[in-house]
Amino acid sequence: MGYFSKEWMIFFYDPPNEEWYHIFRKKGMSHCGACYYDTQKGVWVVLEHIHKRLDVSILQGDEVDRVFGFILSNNGTFLKTKRFKHKWRLFQAAWLREHSCVTIVMRLIGINRLIITPFQLYKYLIKNGSTKWAFLEHQNTNQIQS
Repeated sequence: MGYFSKEWMIFFYDPPNEEWYHIFRKKGMSHCGACYYDTQKGVWVVLEHIHKRLDVSILQGDEVDRVFGFILSNNGTFLKTKRFKHKWRLFQAAWLREHSCVTIVMRLIGINRLIITPFQLYKYLIKNGSTKWAFLEHQNTNQIQS
């Protein structure tokens, strides 16, 4: 079927059309999503939970610069992170599991904690060894693990 990337890039930014609840969030931390480089296909896969739908985009060439540039121009930052291997609990903020950009990203990378906001996720990832990812690194795809 496929495989899950060993290394993910988690991005945080402020969408230009903010929702009412974004006023309570830290600057640059209103929304989050995930992407990875598929070394077999030579493309970037971007996943975002936007307004109750899951958007999956396949990017290559100039599209990568345009999308990553958009994120950075809206107070964005990228973190390079590994997959986590947590044991899953049946109930933990169950309603949020399918209704938040944060919980979708957490499921993708294997985190099972009570984290609600993008900033809480950012702090958790930094605390657990994730590092900031420079924008131009996406051009060095030979250094990315799949």
